[in-house]
Amino acid sequence: MPLRPRHPRTLLAFAALLDASIDRIAELAADAREFDRDEVYRLADVWDNNTYALFRAATARFRWMRELQARWALRWLADLGNQRRAWVVERTAAAGVPVERLLLPPGPEPVPDRWHRFGSDVLSADLTPRTPERVDELAADYDLASAVLRSLRVQRRGSERLDCWFDAEVPCRYAGGEDGYANLWISLEDPVELDVDTTADATGLTLRTDPDGVTLRIGSAVALRCRSLELTVDDFNLRASPCGSRLAAAHPEAPERRRAPERELPVFRSAFHAHRAGQVLHRAMLTARWADARAPLTAITTALSGAGQQILAAGAIRRRSARNAAFRALVADWCRRGGPDFVAPVAARVDLPAEFLPAADPPPPAVHALPSRLHRVRCRLSNRHDPESRHTYVECEFAQPPADAPEAPWVLRAHDLHSPVSLRFGLDAFHRTAVPALTPGRLTLGPHLTATGTPEPC
Repeated sequence: MPLRPRHPRTLLAFAALLDASIDRIAELAADAREFDRDEVYRLADVWDNNTYALFRAATARFRWMRELQARWALRWLADLGNQRRAWVVERTAAAGVPVERLLLPPGPEPVPDRWHRFGSDVLSADLTPRTPERVDELAADYDLASAVLRSLRVQRRGSERLDCWFDAEVPCRYAGGEDGYANLWISLEDPVELDVDTTADATGLTLRTDPDGVTLRIGSAVALRCRSLELTVDDFNLRASPCGSRLAAAHPEAPERRRAPERELPVFRSAFHAHRAGQVLHRAMLTARWADARAPLTAITTALSGAGQQILAAGAIRRRSARNAAFRALVADWCRRGGPDFVAPVAARVDLPAEFLPAADPPPPAVHALPSRLHRVRCRLSNRHDPESRHTYVECEFAQPPADAPEAPWVLRAHDLHSPVSLRFGLDAFHRTAVPALTPGRLTLGPHLTATGTPEPC
């Protein structure tokens, strides 16, 4: 079939970013003991708002249109923070098609050791041994002694790192707050001590600093030590608070940096089958973005390996009927390579040929009684501002060998429990290998973790 002239470098760079994303996700998903959910999220998230731009550029009629559409799309894609921009620069240079000169310059980096504003109602700052005053500044406007734990998440990042997030409701001390409380998000890396017991009292937040780090307690339910942590206050009435007013005066909100505009050239020809292929790719990357034990990352990356170059090849075909046939064949190839695990989440939102639809949804992966490493714990507790709320849960996710292939790379398996729930674990739960034990309404990992609740219906 006749092909158009050689692809513009900007379009080659755009496709290379897709292939680099898929290849890296495949590496991260190869063994659950090395899995980094945050990096998978960042890579897949790129393609939430940029998938269709790639297809528009690849199928544009003239070479100058393909070059211009890809250039616009790359500038917009890269202009979402310095981390995203650095990734675009690194990956396109590694692919031999550098695009840094086409991008907007990087934005200013946050100034360390001070509060930062995000919009009109969010403040964030690091609490370290150098900045003990952050606790007093927070306590001036919020009743930390009455703070209540709402949710928590602790998860591995790769084989060695550990990330923690806690969400607490804190009553406002100042007058004028319509809701009377704010959300306080606490995030940290690599705690040196950690004990959680949600059956204990979860009221009252204590933060202390010393030369060795930071100590955090939430009632008797959470106790931990770490080198530093980040405090983020989400308060709808922040501007009515004394602290918020002082910070607004001392640190005026920086003028919003003008982003690269999102532009599109008009479409002069039919692109139905290309759009359908874009829908398949978009849905698959959204599935990968919320990567958990149920996300078929291996099937997704197997199906989409080399997708960037495949899209360029199909889009370069001149004749409409042949081009449509190429995109139909591309979708069919993805479905065959990915199998039912790939097709099932895509077919929930995209019409696919009946021949590829699985007879039934794949069964959810189950936790087996095999030597395992705890990968993630999530827990949501009741909301005191919504007494009728019963949406509480505990989710425990493990890295363990496949039941039918103990020597194979490890995979992720999860077990969910629902209201009413309880959770108890310590730092050893993430540092020891043990065999999980399941009984109706109860999950244990040796002496290191115990979770109870109502099993999720099958």
